[in-house]
Amino acid sequence: MSGFSFDLSDFVFVWWGLLYEAIPFVAVGALLSGAVERCLSREMVVRWFPRHRGLGIAASACLGLVFPMCECGAVPIVRRLMRKGVPVSCGIAYLLAAPIVNPLVIASTAVAFRGREGWTMVGLRGGLGYLIAVLVAAAVWRLLGEGNVLRGGGDDHGEHAHDHARRGGVLGDVLAVAAGDFVVIGGTLVLGAAAAALINSGFSRAAMAPLADRALVAVPGMMALAVALNLCSEADAFVAASFYAFPLTAKLAFLVLGPMVDLKLLLMYAAVFRPKAIAAIAGLAAALVLAACLAGPLWLPLFGVAI
Repeated sequence: MSGFSFDLSDFVFVWWGLLYEAIPFVAVGALLSGAVERCLSREMVVRWFPRHRGLGIAASACLGLVFPMCECGAVPIVRRLMRKGVPVSCGIAYLLAAPIVNPLVIASTAVAFRGREGWTMVGLRGGLGYLIAVLVAAAVWRLLGEGNVLRGGGDDHGEHAHDHARRGGVLGDVLAVAAGDFVVIGGTLVLGAAAAALINSGFSRAAMAPLADRALVAVPGMMALAVALNLCSEADAFVAASFYAFPLTAKLAFLVLGPMVDLKLLLMYAAVFRPKAIAAIAGLAAALVLAACLAGPLWLPLFGVAI
């Protein structure tokens, strides 16, 4: 394959780097999910959410500002919350938006792009990420409903686990639930990181340089790169900023799609969602990012952004 070469040492280095970067967030997410399972009742969780579904989706997409978490750490938290009775559509909105709409990612994006361009990218990334998360969550809810999205049939499993968890004290119960979630999510992370390492270590940046010539090629090209590289949302802005020759719309596509859909996330989603739900989430997110960024020359000037 042109532009591709395999080196075992590079593969192992990249694979370990991805795991080293992601596993702490998965562990934190698993611990938080254990605390949710042990300390929050179904009734309490449901009572906190707005009854109006549209308002609930919109509010859930902002929760990353209060509970900042990268994409890897958000998966076990959302899995547990949805099994506790949080509407699936609200869970999807948080899952997609939290890795983008949170203080850590806002700060890293501003630093990576620096100056006025940095805050422009912060606004564009946060605004577009929020909008797409809300639209995808609402669309999945309308297309599939609440009962055809989760693996294992929905909420009963979570309540069953909750009833049988109170045996070793609060800390023991939290750790027991966290360990189970970590094994389920962490196993798929290992496989996803291996697939990402194969691509990330095999292709050189020189092989991707021709993508920068035209927006029609650069935008989908950078989207494919985001899916393949599996970067953490707290670090991906530094990679995007290094592609100087690429247009702003292509870098924006990279920064919005990557935290929502990449190889490791698709495998991690398999522990939470049914296949048709994964296809709907990934397909809708990719289609909306592609459409919004290809249409950038039409709407970006309205916000004072030069193309």
